[in-house]
Amino acid sequence: LIASTLAAQRIGKEWKCRRSSCEALQLQRHISRADHDDRRDHLVGARRIDPLEGVGPGVKLVLSADCGGTTTRLMLYKVNWTDFVEKKQRAPGILVKEEKYPNIAFKSLQDIIKTFLFQDCALPEDAHPTVAVLAVAGVILNNQCRFTNLDWKVNGYELESELKIGKVELINDFVAQGYGMLTLADDEVTRLNDVEPEEFGTIACVGAGTGLGQCFLVADHKTGEYRCFPSEGQHGEFGPRGAGSDELKLELLKYLKIKFSNADNRISTERVVSGTGICNIYEFLAYKHPHEVDEEVHQLHNERPKDAGLIAMNATPGSLCEKTLKIFSDAYGAQCATFALYVQPFGGVYITGGVTKKMREWLLKEGSFMKAYYDKGRLTPVLHRVPLMIVNSDDMGQRGAHLRAVMLLKAEVELQAKRLFDALDVNNDGVLFLSELEGLFEMAGNKVGRRRHRLDMAARLMEELDSDKNGAVTFAEFMKGYNKLPTRMVSESAFLHDPNDPHHQAASMEMQELVSPPDRGNDPDSQAALAEELRKFQSKERRKAIDPFQDSHAPLFQTRLYKRLTDKDPAKEDSMLHRVYWVSNSGGINYHSVTEGKALQYIGPDRVADMIFTKILDDKKSCKKHRFRIEPPPDEDNLSPPTEFAAPSQDVLELWMIELAALKKKAQEKRARK
Repeated sequence: LIASTLAAQRIGKEWKCRRSSCEALQLQRHISRADHDDRRDHLVGARRIDPLEGVGPGVKLVLSADCGGTTTRLMLYKVNWTDFVEKKQRAPGILVKEEKYPNIAFKSLQDIIKTFLFQDCALPEDAHPTVAVLAVAGVILNNQCRFTNLDWKVNGYELESELKIGKVELINDFVAQGYGMLTLADDEVTRLNDVEPEEFGTIACVGAGTGLGQCFLVADHKTGEYRCFPSEGQHGEFGPRGAGSDELKLELLKYLKIKFSNADNRISTERVVSGTGICNIYEFLAYKHPHEVDEEVHQLHNERPKDAGLIAMNATPGSLCEKTLKIFSDAYGAQCATFALYVQPFGGVYITGGVTKKMREWLLKEGSFMKAYYDKGRLTPVLHRVPLMIVNSDDMGQRGAHLRAVMLLKAEVELQAKRLFDALDVNNDGVLFLSELEGLFEMAGNKVGRRRHRLDMAARLMEELDSDKNGAVTFAEFMKGYNKLPTRMVSESAFLHDPNDPHHQAASMEMQELVSPPDRGNDPDSQAALAEELRKFQSKERRKAIDPFQDSHAPLFQTRLYKRLTDKDPAKEDSMLHRVYWVSNSGGINYHSVTEGKALQYIGPDRVADMIFTKILDDKKSCKKHRFRIEPPPDEDNLSPPTEFAAPSQDVLELWMIELAALKKKAQEKRARK
């Protein structure tokens, strides 16, 4: 209140130079009220928030990740471990936070996860996820892998110990897509035949993207729960097809053997059936039929040699690009059929991947894919019993990683409870008596009170757990009480992990023992996307978190403003983000981030002397009037893009112009004195 009053008085003195005293008094009261409300809002928001706060028993934190060649996307969920996973629905849970990080900005995957959990999610240091599933682009061996273009080594068991997570499971990124198939509703797929999936039938997943992925899922007939298994069948040899004396695809094979002469006389199917494969096929056809080359298209291809979309866009009738897609579709259909014969997936073959999604209409209408799919001789009738579907959604990896984490959650909670139960069951008779429950509180010692109080607590716990009142607690009864135990109490305890688990005792594998990661994300589009993610991350890192309770960060002048979002249509209301901005005692400009729940510094006191600010003329292209622009000075050789704001009224706009001019002048004078 004192800060609000002083700010209003100072603002009023400057404003009286432009308006009458009556208008100034009215505006002072308006600013003062708003300042008081906003000050209260951002102080509340500055408190670190526990994602488990205010949530009932049984709720745990679950971490899932989609770790690509250049970026890592992390998602933190709140999940009640007693919730059921419903068929054809997304896994249960409430998303707490989702962030994407450029891998190149970090030294390891551990650093990315720590930044996400304890900086961006603002978790207390003693709060940890119960399980984590990390979908990684690479081959997983003993819960370990070589990861990404940076060639990191990732060990799931080491992550468990370092991050105090009960269970960390590494899965191949395409296995995550396989689990994602279980969450698909009927309207999220396009059927290519009229076959109905069999209950508990094996499911296959094939997807052409930058590379080619394959996996399959097998059901437990007792529980109905599916388990997904990886496959590297796409690295089997490419088999040319063609009628009679047609040797075109044999010539393609010979061309690829020369191009990839370091591949030891073999060409994998992935060299043909993938986004990169489309480019390989086009280059072969351009070599074989130079007189049919479209020079403009070929020039574009030379500039972007890994851009399959360029070839698809130019697939006009009779062109080399069209012939390329026909060869690709034929090989794709044949590979899907071959994999279907391997695993006999009467639960369905799901076709996914970025290339599949972009070529969906071609695959549905052109005919080469289906013709090759059903061309398996006397075994073709088997394929007529297999449901065939194209997946319409493109977030399968994220959905699948979360589903797998939820599937692991129930088992992990029960294992942790069983370890605690066995530790208390000193008599090894499968039940707990009062004396054994007293041991639980004796282990806690004086942290929970004196011995008399501890014994009293044990007696009350016994009364609550012993539902049949026979003086003994079974494991089923114990589980009901364990459900109420705080997650942070478990993560700091000795029964978080089993010290006798042979997997944890297994030696860490050497880098050369692990399979080299695939080369991903080196095409121009991926590199451009990486550069944009890196720019966003660096911009975010420059936004220093501040403590608004400190006097130096207290507001001298504060109002609500609308910040323009550059990736939105300026004519629409959702292009403006409502925030509270203020000029601080120390001479900086700060704001309250609702999404991050904390106060952040927009421009520090040492940089305002070089900032540039200007009014923006109103026009019909923007949904807001009273706009102005602030361009922060470069920070450590990083350019900060200009930010466009809109004030709630013309009066507030004029006030900001006065404040910014005074702020800049004061900073320049201070620098001159130095």
